[in-house]
Amino acid sequence: MNRIFSAIIVFCCSASVFGQSLTVSVTSNEGEPIPGAVIEILLPDELKSAYGETTSNQVDQIDKEFVPTITTAVAGSQISFPNSDDILHHVYSFSPAKTFNIPLYGRRENNDFVETFETPGVVEIGCNIHDWMLAYIYIGETSLVAISDDSGIAQLDSLPEGEFELSIWHPRLAESSGSTQTITVTGTASLDLQIELELVRDRRVRRAPSANRNRYR
Repeated sequence: MNRIFSAIIVFCCSASVFGQSLTVSVTSNEGEPIPGAVIEILLPDELKSAYGETTSNQVDQIDKEFVPTITTAVAGSQISFPNSDDILHHVYSFSPAKTFNIPLYGRRENNDFVETFETPGVVEIGCNIHDWMLAYIYIGETSLVAISDDSGIAQLDSLPEGEFELSIWHPRLAESSGSTQTITVTGTASLDLQIELELVRDRRVRRAPSANRNRYR
């Protein structure tokens, strides 16, 4: 489904010697900043190779939570899943973009476990022992992907010139909000983009209290 989100584009008369930049401010309908929104510029096939450098990232497990909650990577990148807790975890994903399963393992038992994420899309990961543990891996088509910070700001640099689709994703993005917007990048102006999103309530399972020191909890 192709939806259009609410956006205001402001053109500024300053250019970067390294290419154009895009600053995106993501807020709620009430004007509150929204962190954790992923912004991606969708490039035509002929430009993707110039922005296709892969990376090696990790999603750790600290105090029975995934850290970070949202990770971005370019298609083809590798991500490891160390366990820094003194209890066992069981990491898995059933997402269409990547299905994998790491059986129970403890601290330093599987720090070298690595998965390659070849397909663009959103990969939701969980722990089969701790139901409240949830994180997302956003696999972009290219490196032109950024996450909004605590102030709701995401920054993309070294953009090529042209007309492109800008995609936005958030784990709680409402159906009434949009997901794509067309932007034009020229050689004489950088871009400031203001986006308003509607988020649905967080429906994650509540974290269980630490009632004992059982190794699984």
